[in-house]
Amino acid sequence: MRRPGTGTYWQRRRLSARARLTLTFTGLLFVVGAAIVTSVVVVMRYLPRYAITAVVGPAVDMRPSEVTAPTPAPTSERVPVAPDATGLTDTLISDSLTINGEGDLLRVLLTTSLVVFVVVLALGAWLSWLLAGRLLRPLDHLADAAREAELGQTSRRPTLDHDRLALAGPHDEFHRLANAFDDMLERLDGSYRAQQRFAANASHELRTPLATTQAMLDVALAEPQSVDLERLGTRLRETNTRSLRTVEALLTLADATAGQGDDRPVDLRELVVDALARAEPTAAAAGTTLVDDLEPAVVEGDPELLAALVTNLVDNALRHGRPGGRVEVVLRGRLLSVANDGDVLEPDEVARLTEAFHRGARRVHGAGGHGLGLAIVQAVADRHGARLELVPRRAGGLRVDVEF
Repeated sequence: MRRPGTGTYWQRRRLSARARLTLTFTGLLFVVGAAIVTSVVVVMRYLPRYAITAVVGPAVDMRPSEVTAPTPAPTSERVPVAPDATGLTDTLISDSLTINGEGDLLRVLLTTSLVVFVVVLALGAWLSWLLAGRLLRPLDHLADAAREAELGQTSRRPTLDHDRLALAGPHDEFHRLANAFDDMLERLDGSYRAQQRFAANASHELRTPLATTQAMLDVALAEPQSVDLERLGTRLRETNTRSLRTVEALLTLADATAGQGDDRPVDLRELVVDALARAEPTAAAAGTTLVDDLEPAVVEGDPELLAALVTNLVDNALRHGRPGGRVEVVLRGRLLSVANDGDVLEPDEVARLTEAFHRGARRVHGAGGHGLGLAIVQAVADRHGARLELVPRRAGGLRVDVEF
């Protein structure tokens, strides 16, 4: 993955988004203004017919006078006149704005249009720069929030609670982007919290059997003459089996989360029949009745992961069900439903049962599980695009539906 700041020289030397927007707006204004000026000049040059006659003659003083002086005869000699600044300026302005024909009219029109065009273009570039900055301001807030979120999970803050944008204003594209960013931060925060709980619970689950084994070995070494080797070996084997089940469940969870596998058509009904056959001894020992209603169903997926999903559903229903109760397994179409009867569960508690190593307060005693059963089911369901729903039963117990 290419990190920010890398790439070719020209990629690193690209203008900022604000500068590119400013150039875009200015270029558009330039094209429109040039088109207007060109069209005006072309229209004034070729469409109208001009009948302009320049009248040139001596200025006549029309004021009445009592004495009429004879007009001196013209001479070829030029009489020097003292230079007058005001008169010279008026002469220049008069000469530059005097329209004596079609050429002068077009020249004045073109000059005026170009001056106005340059002024409007400069003003438009400045306004485009301000407008681009205002439009891109939410993106600056978004970048700052992303940077704060990146730092928030390191040394400064353990969560992302304070990194929400909560952008105010109209519901435009930037508002929708900010809302999507806030939703992403919320999901990341939930995942981060779940990861923290998973690491702590996994450490506890793996440390407990190791500590138990260490304590039994220390006692055996301290008093070797009073050690019952058969009992010690049995307890060590049970503890080791528990650790192996936890590690295998973690590996299954990792495989399901990785999203890799060999997908092919799988007979889901056959997997359920096998899982029920393996669960019969456990159900008989607990006095639990297994009831099944299975229809043929073929789904696309990884056989090992789907077998882990079905096995964990059945084992979880047996382990946390009421002794002497019922476990119902129904397969209709692409919907697999496993239900048991037990204690009444609160909705908030049910919502957290798919978290790794989470056990409800009423689901610990005598369960003997590793707390990864429904977490594996959730991961496998997500891996296969299936919908998982946990429904607490009014009379007690839980129903788990998996729809492929």
